[in-house]
Amino acid sequence: MALLPFVTSSSAEQINIVNGTVDPGPGRNAAGSEFELAFDGDTNTRTFTTNSGTTVAPQRLILAFEDGTIHNLSRIRINDIAGNDNNGRMQQITVSVTTDTDADLNSRNYFAVTNLSVEKFEGDTNPLPNIDIIGNTIEHLDTAHDGFYSIVFDSVPNATGIEFEWANEGRNKHWTIREIEAYSTEGNDGEPELSVASTTTIDVNGPGTVQVQIRNRSQEQDLEISAVQITGGAQSEAFSNVQFPESLAPSESGAIDIEFDNGNDFSEFEAVLTISSNDSEEPEREVTLIVTAEPPPIVPTDTLINIVSGTVDPGPGRTAAGSEFELAFDGDINTRTFTTNSGTTSAPQRTLLAFEEGTAHNLTRVRINDIAGNDTNGRMQQVTLRVTTDSDTDLTARTYSDVTNLFVILFEGDDEPLPNVVITDNTIEHLDTIHDGFYSIVFNTVPGATGIELEWTNEGRFKHWTIREIEAYATGAPINFNIIDSSFNENGKPVIIWESVQNIIYAIDMSYDLNEWLEITDDMTGQSGTTPFVHEDFVDGTPRIFYRVRTP
Repeated sequence: MALLPFVTSSSAEQINIVNGTVDPGPGRNAAGSEFELAFDGDTNTRTFTTNSGTTVAPQRLILAFEDGTIHNLSRIRINDIAGNDNNGRMQQITVSVTTDTDADLNSRNYFAVTNLSVEKFEGDTNPLPNIDIIGNTIEHLDTAHDGFYSIVFDSVPNATGIEFEWANEGRNKHWTIREIEAYSTEGNDGEPELSVASTTTIDVNGPGTVQVQIRNRSQEQDLEISAVQITGGAQSEAFSNVQFPESLAPSESGAIDIEFDNGNDFSEFEAVLTISSNDSEEPEREVTLIVTAEPPPIVPTDTLINIVSGTVDPGPGRTAAGSEFELAFDGDINTRTFTTNSGTTSAPQRTLLAFEEGTAHNLTRVRINDIAGNDTNGRMQQVTLRVTTDSDTDLTARTYSDVTNLFVILFEGDDEPLPNVVITDNTIEHLDTIHDGFYSIVFNTVPGATGIELEWTNEGRFKHWTIREIEAYATGAPINFNIIDSSFNENGKPVIIWESVQNIIYAIDMSYDLNEWLEITDDMTGQSGTTPFVHEDFVDGTPRIFYRVRTP
């Protein structure tokens, strides 16, 4: 379940960050990526924070605020860069604050912020980064996030600066960021004050309990909550059984629990909650809850195919030690390859892979583990998938055919969310370079497959495809006949057409997850050439459904 609090606006004022330092550093001083670019107010610049080759960790990024103004620090905003320039995820970002005024920033006393959380404010990037929070420390679980996210905590009166103690996973200690911002809010007068996002968005895979986070901003008095009611929303009937804390102590956080049931509908659900409390400024607060129900990842039942050899055409395939092309199918996701040698400009390229002989491979899925940023070589404009049943030793001499009914889908073990892609027939176009990790490509099963071709080109001048691993999978399920077309008729019912033989009896199965199959019919009489079938019992609103044609 992913929780995305979204605050539509903020009354906070941005604090002017006037200087900073990196300790022990050294702070980045290379022209065009200087450390000071982290607070220059320009999101078109970026810094790696430390100089090339830095291996000491943790590092401390210390920033000082403008003098002469009272800063009630309550929020920090960070604009990070997907991939962290291949230096690994941020294992630690610990946030501390100071009220001291020493000119030497290292001499100031820094103390931990309290009740830290990561939230999405207006202008921040959706979705939030994938993180864990322990106390005042944030651990990023991947490097996929790109853009702003907000860190909020109990307001700190008279703040004069902040400290980020950080460490990344890679050998070289770099934190690649565009910008860091700090915000001040008016001080709380001690009266109970409800802090809650005006809109909370949550992604789920089915029924369960969803939460709206709340906090008492007062540092002196308890916040008393007398009622929380569902008072509106287009799909309010999907929400019920509201539970809430009746009291929050000063600066205490809590949650409103709501039962959610999407039935068999995978779409967006909205409800409006009205919170009644002793907040004198807003005794009744309306908040919007939006829950998006997505089908759960498919549990794979297919079998990994052993990829035994490969080539890149026209290439040349990568030969540099430690990033050889063969690392794309070595079974180790801790290795990576750029596929082609440095300086390669020819496109498109063809990655050809051969399967182990002696086994009948009913190829049904290809799985790719890509790397965010594509090593700054631009998005993959084309990844076209083809398959062969030939057995020539020379892989370039084999005949490769387009796979059919291709789409990208989430299997258990793949990385969420799916990459942002457009699919045209058997070609995938990536619209950005944010995705990091596995994604699955499925298509009509190909009996007797002996290898695959991935024809590809990227947007950058140099033609490189940065990947950790390519995998192929076979199914032991009944061999499907070739479905050559699938569409909806004027009544919104699915129509599938397959290659058939006259007077042969066919069965048609359907599935929501590729694991459990339900037989729709077992007495379809085939026509000469092709046969159509209309699924009249299809219920509108089903986001994903699979069909297969077989003999009974």
